Amino acid sequence: MIEQLHLLILGIVLFGVGLYALLGKRNLIKILMGIEIMTIAVNVVFIALGANIANATFTRFAQIFPLISIAIGAAVLAVGLAIAINNYRHAHSVDTDEMATLKR
Repeated sequence: MIEQLHLLILGIVLFGVGLYALLGKRNLIKILMGIEIMTIAVNVVFIALGANIANATFTRFAQIFPLISIAIGAAVLAVGLAIAINNYRHAHSVDTDEMATLKR
């Protein structure tokens, strides 16, 4: 059976992977994927903290907040992908160093 501690450890590991993808890469698509992984990690932690494992019940916060967070994350991802597509059209690269050409 999955304990609350296991879910918290999963959230910490996922957050670490997302942070590595965010800070260690220059590719805009990989950076956006890192942000989404970090968002999923936060959702897992909120669900773990709002869950009562013994009774298999969840608080309303543990049900509502991840749904709102997923919707906001989808909007952020759509804007980020639009920026990546615009960067690719102008600079023919998704490297973040090439984004200075979008200022022109």
